Amino acid sequence: MSIWLVVANPYAYDKAMWKAVSEAQQNQTKLRVVFFINNNSIHDVIGELGQSGWLGSNPLHKLQNSMLEGYRALAGDVLKRVKRKAKEKEVELETQEVMERPTIEKYLFELVEKGATKIVIAGPQLLTAKIGELPNIAEYIEED
Repeated sequence: MSIWLVVANPYAYDKAMWKAVSEAQQNQTKLRVVFFINNNSIHDVIGELGQSGWLGSNPLHKLQNSMLEGYRALAGDVLKRVKRKAKEKEVELETQEVMERPTIEKYLFELVEKGATKIVIAGPQLLTAKIGELPNIAEYIEED
């Protein structure tokens, strides 16, 4: 049995975190957690700034790198908090650290291939409209 928490929203993930912790408790299994960075989303935001004339190519590249560094640092804080909260509930946690990919859907199907039995995703409302087909064991929780 393999329960996964995929944090795709670094600012609001409590509902999904508690759902995943509860699933792990009920199934008496460890919780695996990963912080997901959608490279395409960051690229799209930066690209729009360039297309609208706000930034040239060199500043665009620097801004994209800075945003990725910021998300990576934020990931560390988020993962520490999830670990602390899981420990409070006596749930064993295995962190997979940060996963950077162009889309979340393909990664979720990779987790299924690795034997995941439940995947809880903490995602922003903006990502909801962009998400395609999810595995049937995945639950997308839109956080406020």
